[in-house]
Amino acid sequence: MRVRRWASAFANLEALFLLSLAIYLFARSVTSDVEELDAVIAEIIFLIAGATGLFFAGRGILRGKRYGRGPIVMANLIALGVAYYMIDGDRISWGITLGAVAITTAGLAIAAIPHQIGGNGSTSL
Repeated sequence: MRVRRWASAFANLEALFLLSLAIYLFARSVTSDVEELDAVIAEIIFLIAGATGLFFAGRGILRGKRYGRGPIVMANLIALGVAYYMIDGDRISWGITLGAVAITTAGLAIAAIPHQIGGNGSTSL
C-alpha cells in the first residue's frame, strides 16, 4: 500500500507541474507577443490533457486498479527522452532532475502492484 501511495503522489506531483506549465504558457501568451498562437494553444491543451491523465492514473494506482500503471510508465518514458535531449542541449541540471523524477515515478508505478482477484472472487493484496 505504501508503494501505491508514493506512486500516486509522484504522479500527482507531475500532473501539478504540467498544469502549472500550462498556466504559465497561457499567462505568457497573454502578456507577450506570440507569433505561433495556434501552436501555443495546442501545447496548452496537450499539457492539460496530460495533467488530467496523470491525475486519474495516480488515483487509479492509489485505489489499486490496473489502469493507472501503464499511462504513468509511458508518460515517464517520454519524459526520459525529453531529459536526454535536455542534457544533450546543455541543460544538464534540468535534464538530470527530470530524468531522476521520471525514473523514480516509473519505478514506483511498476512496483505498485494492483489488487489481485482470487479464485473465490475475493480481493486481496
